Amino acid sequence: MPVDTWFPLAVYYEDLADANNHKKQLIDASLQLEKEGYERRAFPEMAWTGDLHGAEQIHIDPRFSWIVGQVEVHVQQYLQTLGLDLNQIDLYIQRAWPVISRHQQEVGSHSHNTAHISAVYYVSVPNSGSDEAGSLVFFDDVRPNEVSPGLGSENTNIIASWNYLNQDQAMYLPTEGRLILFPAKQRHGVTMNHTEGLRISLSFDVVLTAKPGSAAGSYEFLPPPPQQWQKFGGI
Repeated sequence: MPVDTWFPLAVYYEDLADANNHKKQLIDASLQLEKEGYERRAFPEMAWTGDLHGAEQIHIDPRFSWIVGQVEVHVQQYLQTLGLDLNQIDLYIQRAWPVISRHQQEVGSHSHNTAHISAVYYVSVPNSGSDEAGSLVFFDDVRPNEVSPGLGSENTNIIASWNYLNQDQAMYLPTEGRLILFPAKQRHGVTMNHTEGLRISLSFDVVLTAKPGSAAGSYEFLPPPPQQWQKFGGI
């Protein structure tokens, strides 16, 4: 009997052809931002993330203009693949920051709840294409096929074999020059960097809003255009 699978998670990726020509500038700029950032606020075993250290606006930094342009192009392609009408949507990069992972550092599981689309670009990866430098992992919190909650727990051995119907995570190997896009609400994390080198990536959060003058009902499901907002007068 056939078994149909529905409701896939759409993760988009592209290996950028011109990546190597921009690698050094992006590395230098990322390390400079780390050097200039706030005093470290994360645990030593966690990667340095610019959003926690005052470096979350690389989208307006001219040193990052090439990758910003790439993100804009590919986000639009991603949304078109998902079937959205871009004529009714405005897109904004809300924030963007470097992530620098050294030996035995990782990024804990989290989601980007203030955004709609997230992007990761791998600037520099030791042993690119292997899991040694730390993989991007997406976690399935819904688990629609877990017929009894907890069957896949590490405390049981009830799952005889893992396959595409019962997997609870998807893993992407870090690949230098690769851009990955995914829904910002999807919980994800990055496994430990076991190499002696730096894994440097750039993260972007993108927000969708309705265009001004959109058809009735659009504002119920998308934020209205920011130019229509009004800040409280006394704040």
